[in-house]
This record gives sequence, structure tokens and C-alpha cells, in this order.
Amino acid sequence: MRTSTRELIVFEIEEMAREHRQILEGFAQLAAVPEAEFAASYGRLLDQIEADFRAEESIMEKICYPDLRNHLRDHASLLGILHKARPYIDEGDMSFADMVRGTMPLMLVHHMTVMDMTLADAIAGFVKNEVEQGR
Repeated sequence: MRTSTRELIVFEIEEMAREHRQILEGFAQLAAVPEAEFAASYGRLLDQIEADFRAEESIMEKICYPDLRNHLRDHASLLGILHKARPYIDEGDMSFADMVRGTMPLMLVHHMTVMDMTLADAIAGFVKNEVEQGR
């Protein structure tokens, strides 16, 4: 059975929401990670965030998202902060670990509630248009 573009987009929205929950849970788990394990846990979470952002970017390209440039810039800014902290965290500098644990969840929630909600609205509009056109 052939999967329609609409079904793929709906699946990707659901996947995006699941990935957001996992990322926020990952930051909550970082609070309890022992210092000796923090760098490895942080690296895994960073990989997960990068994969989540790539999936969002794929959706935005599929729907010709009009605010793609701003959304990409926000992704780049967030990843820039996370990557700048990584060498310090890898060296065991827990002040950077504390900064990441304290600020990044708030920054990501802001991104999710502002940028991603706007994206969700655009996806809904895309799907509605697809339905109306019989695709």
C-alpha cells in the first residue's frame, strides 16, 4: 500500500512530538547523572537533539515552510551553544554542565512553544491543502 504525503507528514508530526518529549526527559535525567558519566550522557543527548532538528528540517523542506530560514537560524543558535559547551563538559568542567542543565531546557521549551508551534500550524495547513486537493 502506498503511503500518501499527508500520512507521512502526520507521522512526522507525531514523531516530532515524541522526540521533543524524549529530549526534555533527557535533560531531566542529566540532573541525576553522576559527574563521571555526564559527558557521555550529554553527548548522547546532543546527538538526539541534532537528529530531532534534522527531522524537523526535512519536514520544513517538504512543505516549503515560509519561515525556514528563521527556524534554521534558531536551530543553529541552540546547537552552537550546546557544541561550544561540549569540550568543557568532555574535560569535566561541571560549571558548563550546570549551565547546560539550568538554561538549555528553558531555551528548548521556548523554541518548541514558539517556533515549533508555528511549524505545526504550517504543517496542518499543508495537510488541509493536500486533503482539499485530493492528494
